[in-house]
Order: sequence, then structure tokens, then C-alpha cells
Amino acid sequence: MAFLALRGRMIRDEWSARAARLSERSGAAAVEFALVAPLLVALLLGIVAFGSFLGFAHGLQSIASEAARAAIAGLDSAERVALATEAARRGLAANPLLTGGAITIAAGPDMSDPDLFTVTLRSDLNATLLNLIPQQIPVPRTLVRTASLRRGGL
Repeated sequence: MAFLALRGRMIRDEWSARAARLSERSGAAAVEFALVAPLLVALLLGIVAFGSFLGFAHGLQSIASEAARAAIAGLDSAERVALATEAARRGLAANPLLTGGAITIAAGPDMSDPDLFTVTLRSDLNATLLNLIPQQIPVPRTLVRTASLRRGGL
């Protein structure tokens, strides 16, 4: 009888040890993190790249609009071009997100309507955070922002 009691206690101890080993989950969090981490990092990099693109586009549009407004003070076409170009250069120098070397400024009367004065800023986006995105994903590599004002009112 003592043998059966001892044998029953050994079986219970063995089953409780197995259950304890099966319920131990100390490495499960590390495995789950290893599975989810690449997706989270890719999502974070996408948010940062898209946010920088939006900031870049907004900055360029704002500078183009300010340059077109500055051109209003010019008396002739040459003076308007000079005023718009100088205003765009000042805006680019004041904006820390935009690099002036990769941006070209074109200002002048619109080809289709001579009463419109147009300022166009064209930027190469290869020097921005969009370079983090692989080449297989179609993202714009140049950004063009234009602002136009009608000469003489409506």
C-alpha cells in the first residue's frame, strides 16, 4: 500500500512538473516581439518619410506663394522676376528643412497667359528622407510647386 501511495505521489509530481514547464512563457514575449518588430519599424519609417515629404511640399508651396506676392511690387517684368527670385532665396535660407542647392527657381510671365506672373520651385527629392524608401516603391523623385498671380487684379 505504501508503494502505491509513493507511486501516486511521484506521478502527481511528474505531471505537475510537466504542467509547470508547459505553462512557462518566459520567452514568448521575445518571440512575439521578433515577429512584430520589423512591421512596426517599417511603419515608423513610412510615417517619418511621408511626414517629411508633406513638410517639404508645404514649405515649397509657402515659399512659392510668398515669392509670387513679393513680385507684385515690381513695375516691369524684369523687376518682378528679381523681386520674386530674391524672396524665394530668402525663404529657402530661412527654412531649415529645405536645402537651397537642390531647388531651382523659375519666375516670369506665364507662357499661356501674359497677365499671369508665375513662380515655380522645382526640387530634387533624392537628398531628403525619401531616399530611405526602396526604389521599387513608386514615390516622386522631383517636387514642383507653382504659385501664380494675375497682374492688374481680376
